[in-house]
Amino acid sequence: MSERGFVVWLPFPPATNNLYLNVGKRRVRTKRYDAWIESAHAALALQRAGSLSGPYQFSMIVERPDRRKRDLDGLLKPVLDLCVKAGLTPDDSLCQRIVAHWQSLEPVKDAQVIITLEPAQ
Repeated sequence: MSERGFVVWLPFPPATNNLYLNVGKRRVRTKRYDAWIESAHAALALQRAGSLSGPYQFSMIVERPDRRKRDLDGLLKPVLDLCVKAGLTPDDSLCQRIVAHWQSLEPVKDAQVIITLEPAQ
């Protein structure tokens, strides 16, 4: 049986530099990151997300939440990590290809990211 790709929508993620704080000698997740993880899991629960078991391709379309300057690559890590934690992919080391782009220049209310996961070609 061959695996098939699937598409899921997630809330707009925090950027990589907003994921962890230094507390003493430890790194801990920020409240903002924890809140996003919780809302992302809730969004996945409402969708028919599949799962992949081997090498895969990852595509992410990002809606802009506002007009601030943002680095697109800084939004990849939380989404890729969530895919593993939610069981959509086995490990992000198996990601063979990443494609990411902004949907448009104009902001979108309640911006989201749309991800497509497919078996690697």
